[in-house]
Amino acid sequence: MAVRPLSALLDRFRRGVAVPAAVGDDLVAELAPVFASLERFEMEAQEMRQASAERAEAQLAEGRERAALISADWREAAEAERSRAAQERLRRSREEALEIEAEGRAEADRVRIEASMRIPELVAEIVRCVEGGSP
Repeated sequence: MAVRPLSALLDRFRRGVAVPAAVGDDLVAELAPVFASLERFEMEAQEMRQASAERAEAQLAEGRERAALISADWREAAEAERSRAAQERLRRSREEALEIEAEGRAEADRVRIEASMRIPELVAEIVRCVEGGSP
């Protein structure tokens, strides 16, 4: 069967407002190749849609995987930073404790020196009281 050019097929429908020239079996035979082409295009379009959907899903999966890796890296970095900050706080606390201890020792030394300086005066006062009977 010979396939007519598309323009010839369309000319049949331009003749007037009435029914196309060839009605019936001849029309079915004439339109069969057109519908076969349309069916082939529809199948190609469906294949393209399917391939696009698969590519999109693959890209989404890759994106999720990359996001999980990035998230894991950031969680790791955050944990390392928390650990570093905790060590820094511990170091500062130890330094502060050492400073407080040093201040306490200095204050104890000052009190001991002051007390040792007052001992002779207190002993003299106690001796006067004992010898004299009253303060």
